[in-house]
Amino acid sequence: MTKEFTQLEVRLWLKDYIKGRPDLGLREAVSAMVLEPANPFEPDAPRRPRKAFVLAVLCLLAFLGVFVHFNLWS
Repeated sequence: MTKEFTQLEVRLWLKDYIKGRPDLGLREAVSAMVLEPANPFEPDAPRRPRKAFVLAVLCLLAFLGVFVHFNLWS
């Protein structure tokens, strides 16, 4: 016969499981998108930003500068 679990037991089990996995979470997902993968041979080395992310930020800042210049200062 199988044991039935309550909602609270399952929630506590999942909460403990997720807390035990530091590689999961929104912060890790965002840092994986923005930063290059970590070097397994130098784990303490800082992670550099991805080139595509830097390009996107620069394009966004250029667009914002053009928008502000032509809409607010003209």
